[in-house]
Amino acid sequence: MADHASFFLVHHLLWVTNNRTYASKYIPIIASVSEHQPPTWPSYFMDINVLAFLVPAGIIACFSPLSDASSFVVLYIVTSVYFSGVMVRLMLVLAPAACIMSGIALSEAFDVFARSIKFQLPGLSETSWSEAADSSGTHEMQSDIAKTDKAEDAAKERPLKKGKKKEKEKEKDLAEKPSLKSRIEKRLLVLPFEASLIALLLIILLGGFYVVHCVWAAAEAYSAPSIVLTSRSHDGLHVFDDFREAYAWLSHNTDVDDKVASWWDYGYQTTAMANRTVIVDNNTWNNTHIATVGTAMSSPEKAAWEIFNSLDVKYVLVVFGGLVGYPSDDINKFLWMVRIGGGVFPHIKEPDYLRDGQYRIDSQATPTMLNCLMYKLSYYRFVETDGKGFDRVRRTEIGKKYFKLSYFEEAFTSHHWMVRIYKLKPSRNRIKGKVKKSKSGARQNTCGSLGNPLQNI
Repeated sequence: MADHASFFLVHHLLWVTNNRTYASKYIPIIASVSEHQPPTWPSYFMDINVLAFLVPAGIIACFSPLSDASSFVVLYIVTSVYFSGVMVRLMLVLAPAACIMSGIALSEAFDVFARSIKFQLPGLSETSWSEAADSSGTHEMQSDIAKTDKAEDAAKERPLKKGKKKEKEKEKDLAEKPSLKSRIEKRLLVLPFEASLIALLLIILLGGFYVVHCVWAAAEAYSAPSIVLTSRSHDGLHVFDDFREAYAWLSHNTDVDDKVASWWDYGYQTTAMANRTVIVDNNTWNNTHIATVGTAMSSPEKAAWEIFNSLDVKYVLVVFGGLVGYPSDDINKFLWMVRIGGGVFPHIKEPDYLRDGQYRIDSQATPTMLNCLMYKLSYYRFVETDGKGFDRVRRTEIGKKYFKLSYFEEAFTSHHWMVRIYKLKPSRNRIKGKVKKSKSGARQNTCGSLGNPLQNI
């Protein structure tokens, strides 16, 4: 039953992994999620740290001796490493296997070093050596000792009538056999006392370092909020509260029924902190809906305005990190918007946004890139910050520095320019048409009343 369960589990994991691998290559909406990307070597050392060096030692220890339990653990760690190499999210599968294998390696290391120290301590009697031999699990040595004891007892109880000659031969054979201490030292691995003591201290320090790393990772990397960002430099700690600042502005300066368009990464935050309706969020399963937003961001300003206006959007939110060096902004995510939008709407083509296969925002960028909505909303008035328009994330000056917005107006920009909110301008043609209609209608009514004075009687 256990074999069938293990086979079913491995088969299910392989099926899920193969499907995820196919999806991450050919379905952009899945590939755009950072958790679905293959892990890098730094991510392994970040997550398991010193366990990455202890796992190979644990695998070697499992082969001496090889049993059913050790074979299962080796199979467990091998499959876990394979699955974790597919996507970062499956590092959770590797973590328990790495802990088990590292525990085996540490146990074997402690056994060798502690035994070496114990064997070389002064004042150990033959009884203590025999107890050490028993604890080491050397069954062959114990059987030899038992045979020696039996031979000694037999030699003592042997009748005197067999003669002193045979007794002398037995005593000679026992004297020629090596002592118990020497046989234990030959059988067991005994390292120098100083080396064993230093190795034990290093292992303890290594464990303490790992505990410190785990506490730091849990506090900084895995428990830090994604709303309030921090960074350290030579002049101290810097706090970036732009997200909360922007959501507070939306909550206090917009109507409750207003809809906000942004990339799906910020959907939950906008709903929870600003209490405003969003077009797409982290739970949007409709690929066409997300592709519509990606198409709007990839389109020129007028076409984007028409798309957002058809969705009854009043505000558009973009995240920009070019001023402070925040790398997870919408410009770095923009190619995924192009790919997702192009997967549904064929007129959006990724090569139109690349110059010789490179993604650029400088003077060598393509006209399609320089005129798309994402570029304009991110870099609008950016040249006013330093006079050059230098992007600290892309480490280059932007290509199009001076331009105006015709269909959008800037409503809010956070303190560090990390969150920028724009409002859709109303349709001028429709407003002018209504004004002209109302004016012409009023003139007709006035002329009618003046031309027919009898109607006023």
